[in-house]
Amino acid sequence: MNKPRKWWVAGLWNLVHPGIGQVYNGQARKGMIFLFLTNLLLPFLFLKSLTLYLNTLSMSVLVTVVLVALAYVIVAVTDAVRVARRLQSDYQPKKYNKWYVYVGIAVAATVVAANLPSLDLGRETIRSKYMQAYKIPSGSMEPTILNGDHILVDQRQTARTPNRGDIIIFKYPEDETKDFVKRVEGISGDIVEIRDKSLFINNKPVVEDQVVHLEKDILKKEQNPRDNFGPVTVPKDSYFVMGDNRDRAYDSRFWGFVDKSKVKGTARQIYWSWDRKNSNVRWDRLGRKIL
Repeated sequence: MNKPRKWWVAGLWNLVHPGIGQVYNGQARKGMIFLFLTNLLLPFLFLKSLTLYLNTLSMSVLVTVVLVALAYVIVAVTDAVRVARRLQSDYQPKKYNKWYVYVGIAVAATVVAANLPSLDLGRETIRSKYMQAYKIPSGSMEPTILNGDHILVDQRQTARTPNRGDIIIFKYPEDETKDFVKRVEGISGDIVEIRDKSLFINNKPVVEDQVVHLEKDILKKEQNPRDNFGPVTVPKDSYFVMGDNRDRAYDSRFWGFVDKSKVKGTARQIYWSWDRKNSNVRWDRLGRKIL
């Protein structure tokens, strides 16, 4: 029975999953190679590239990864279309040339991808060990991070042991279903004190070029801990965190320290920024490193 191949069908199957188009064309061995590359080798290379990106914070690394992935898909689709064009007049179907076989391959590939965390290649592994995206809904970290910024957070183990000056994502101590973002100002053993809005660590003034004070009045310690606080000593395996928008941040001055076990990662870069008030993209913030 002659069943010529349709080039557009081969191309569509490879858009569903690279390799299926080759199987459709009767090239099962080549199809298995594409399936292997897509489900195992490429995710491994992606994670290696992701690690390189986290170490360099270079947008060129991400752009290169995207371009390589796009080129791979184009090669897979083009190969399937080219072979199908040769077979558009004469093709004797193989036993496996059934639509349900193609669907089964797509489902099987999805199941494999879903179970890759056990091989350190799955999406949950990336989210739990490498990087996760967050949207900032408040202005407590302005002007460093604006309301509407979308940030990438390094969640590797080293990033969960931040230094002074790092901006971290952590579970809010008073409601751990919420994540907060603040700057680490004090680490274990530090003596933290605020005198008339000025921060002192271990009795030495801290230069804070990134901090803004939007309120001119100075509140007494007895009235409110915003402008006069401490001194307090940061406990072991804990952090004292504050917002850069100092007069309008709800932070360690009000609810205490952040336990190390509650730190989820260190903010690294802004990958998207939307100005909701003016309904436009803040193009100048895209790719900006968070310092």
